[in-house]
Amino acid sequence: MDRQTEIERLRGCFLAVPTLYHDDLSLNLAGMQQHIHFLIENGLREGTAVFLVNGASGEFPTLSLEERKQTAETVVQAAGGRIAIIVGAQTSNTLKAIEIARHAQAIGAAAVQVSPPFYYPPTEDDVYEHFAAIADAAPRLGIVAYNTYWLGYKMSAATIERLLEIPQVVALKWSSPDILEYQAILRHFADRLGVIDNQILPVFSRMLGSSGANLHPALFWPEWGVRLWKLLDDGQWDQAQAQVNRVLLPYYDLIGDINQVTGGEGHIDKLGLELLGLPGGRNRPPTRPLPPVFKERLRAFLLEIGAPLNRV
Repeated sequence: MDRQTEIERLRGCFLAVPTLYHDDLSLNLAGMQQHIHFLIENGLREGTAVFLVNGASGEFPTLSLEERKQTAETVVQAAGGRIAIIVGAQTSNTLKAIEIARHAQAIGAAAVQVSPPFYYPPTEDDVYEHFAAIADAAPRLGIVAYNTYWLGYKMSAATIERLLEIPQVVALKWSSPDILEYQAILRHFADRLGVIDNQILPVFSRMLGSSGANLHPALFWPEWGVRLWKLLDDGQWDQAQAQVNRVLLPYYDLIGDINQVTGGEGHIDKLGLELLGLPGGRNRPPTRPLPPVFKERLRAFLLEIGAPLNRV
């Protein structure tokens, strides 16, 4: 596997697509397929975006292994090779992660997203062997290493350096509670590894050589995502930061208010889909349904920034 080629495939807006459900909380695979078609039809392509299925916004902890396979197949098939798909393989069960990776490779995904095991705090050797086992099981599949320090294990520079010994490790989804460490890792690894900003610092990270950024609003306003990524690629830092200030940061302010009401992720993204006319719906428990006020607040915000609504 050529690491640089795979890095280029995973460039752009990093979009964690939400898992959709019917009213009885069974999978709404047709709704997910419709969402992927919408994103691609409105400008997202390989080089400007990459999709993650079964990440945190995809509610992977609430999905069975079979459901994770079904959602992954749905998204890969809907994309039809027009954009790279990353399949979430986060689990503390290495055997389960191996099964997810083999399935992802078989259906034509580009990579899996893997975090260090959680609940039982791992050692560095535990982390390395978890990643190595996944790589051995699916040798044609890239791996995005995800630093989930809030779950009990924070990747150090030494850990990342060691993971680079595994050829399939092509990218790092990166955030840190220490801003000095955040920039140090970018400075040290961005020339050898795709680095995806997960710190809400897309401009700063791109200036330091990152290859992607987590940009949730593009899940229902793809044209904005394409525009912002072009500004970043062209080095138009002031204009890019203006977009971050106008769209991305207020969106996360709203997420912060939601987090005072219920946990989970992806629920606000689903509200955005509903405002477009696409299927949305609630999250699975233990995340509770959002009070209607949040949909109205999101509607008002999107109108204020000029995002198109009721377009499907």
